[in-house]
Amino acid sequence: MIMLKGIYIHIPFCSEKCPYCDFVSIVDENSDIHKKYIDSILKEIDLYIDEDFSVRSIYFGGGTPSLLKPDLIASLVENISKKVRINNKPEITVEVNPENYRFADFKILKEAGINRISIGSQSFLEKNLKALGRKHSPEDVLKTVESAFKVGIENINLDLIYGITGQSLSDLEKDLKAYISLPVKHISAYMLTAYENTPLGVEVEKGRYLLPDDSLLLDMFKMIDEYLEQNGFSRYEISNWAKGGYQCRHNLLYWEGKQFLGLGVSAWSYVNGVRFGNTNNLRLYLKIVNEGKRPAVFFEKITPEERRKERIFLGLRLSKGIDLDIVKDKMPFIEQIVNEGFAQVKDGKLILTPEGILISNYISSMLI
Repeated sequence: MIMLKGIYIHIPFCSEKCPYCDFVSIVDENSDIHKKYIDSILKEIDLYIDEDFSVRSIYFGGGTPSLLKPDLIASLVENISKKVRINNKPEITVEVNPENYRFADFKILKEAGINRISIGSQSFLEKNLKALGRKHSPEDVLKTVESAFKVGIENINLDLIYGITGQSLSDLEKDLKAYISLPVKHISAYMLTAYENTPLGVEVEKGRYLLPDDSLLLDMFKMIDEYLEQNGFSRYEISNWAKGGYQCRHNLLYWEGKQFLGLGVSAWSYVNGVRFGNTNNLRLYLKIVNEGKRPAVFFEKITPEERRKERIFLGLRLSKGIDLDIVKDKMPFIEQIVNEGFAQVKDGKLILTPEGILISNYISSMLI
């Protein structure tokens, strides 16, 4: 039996649905359902109590975890700590929206052991926030960072979205300047993606929302990468930069193929070589768990060959790249992408360049 290193907890509730979001979320601010949901999470973890836990990270994602009262999150962390083995000094992250938590809320989280906050800031420019359908203001982000930092939560991540319609390199530079001026240890920069069946995806499909062309996106990525590197943030994954020692331990579990348990609606797990996903129906989730059954409805046994493919796909996301040994049968293609500037070979590793990162899905498909 392999130890489970991480626990992901999906909090599906949102005050409203962002037009670009393709995560499972439910527009509901009813505190009664929040309490029932947290109680069900605790019942769900009891169903996996026989697994071998050695937890180094707990991650509250969403949805909007900060729609919950902070004492609900605190009580959940406390109860989980009593049920499974938690490593000394685990990383415990809560995603927050800039308009939700302030000093008193973060104080409750800090006292419960939460030591990392990820803020859905997206941009400091009003026009970008409006284009993304975000309701918070730049001042909300500043207050959130200040509040978390004041209570002693120093490990703070800010999300940045680029590739927004009408966004210029000058706009992006203004954002980057604002981001690095704050006492944050981690920045996640995501290219705006028009996922199918989202409002944004529909608008792009109908030609009413124009995304930047590839050359501008490449220039934006290079600007982000160079600007952050020059200011003390090192890129360790396609979309993530951190100051020394502040890489997100939880997300590294995914990218390095470690095993973890996901709890809650639509949460995914990877346990004992099997990947499985919970139902994305809230009522069904509550019903199944309260009947004492596991709410997983999708299962996939990961074969050695599928594991090899995942090592390639996920490993190429990391700045350290992948061992050449696992793709040695693809040397002609590797030589081609190296010659064309999409990748480099260094110390026996295949590493994507910024140009290669923008076509990483294509490169991965050719290597697997």
